[in-house]
Amino acid sequence: MRLVTWNCCRGQYAKKVPLLEPLAPDIAVIQECAKPVAESNRCLWFGDNPRQGVLIQSWGSYTVHPLPPIPDVPKYIIPIQVHGPADFVLFAVWSKVNARYRYVEAVVRAVELYQDLFAASPSVLIGDLNSNAIWDNTHPTELNHSALVKQLDRLGLSSSYHHFFGEAHGAETRPTYYFHWNKQKPFHIDYCFVPVSWVSNIRSVEIGSYGEWQHHSDHRPLLVEVANVA
Repeated sequence: MRLVTWNCCRGQYAKKVPLLEPLAPDIAVIQECAKPVAESNRCLWFGDNPRQGVLIQSWGSYTVHPLPPIPDVPKYIIPIQVHGPADFVLFAVWSKVNARYRYVEAVVRAVELYQDLFAASPSVLIGDLNSNAIWDNTHPTELNHSALVKQLDRLGLSSSYHHFFGEAHGAETRPTYYFHWNKQKPFHIDYCFVPVSWVSNIRSVEIGSYGEWQHHSDHRPLLVEVANVA
């Protein structure tokens, strides 16, 4: 199974989604994508602005189905039931600033609200978290990036990138985002957390290069391939 997350930095569905096809994803979470013409059990979209929302797209034998959201859960942490060779709950994330929570703070709060759903099924949390441990001191201790990592660890989830490359949070050597599109200002802010029972089956983790994607977005797609998931 190949999982992809990519903040496409705005754009029409028909122009942005085909850019991911060479990666051969089974499931992709695409932030800032415009609303598609039609939705289906292979294409879901969530947002308040039709030009900029969260798209969940599946290919092959996988289908995606929205789960009932918890009232007042911060945007956007969206629960999706995935059916296919592997059945699991996918939490599609686009972390933003809102009136009560800043970026990762919203994700921590949402995971707390959805903890029963995490506990009831194998779960994946994937997306643009706009977060990194280097900014821990800009958030309350209980709502920062390191708090989220610990929270997900208690729920049995591990970051694919950090497991695969053996790097610590805050010490990433492969960026997923370039501030203001500037190659000299790289950060790692996009993640894919998977069940710990999957990590030994992670076959590859890839991040798009600066040059290949520089004309398409300030973010780079993060691809995680997991074998023998059932």
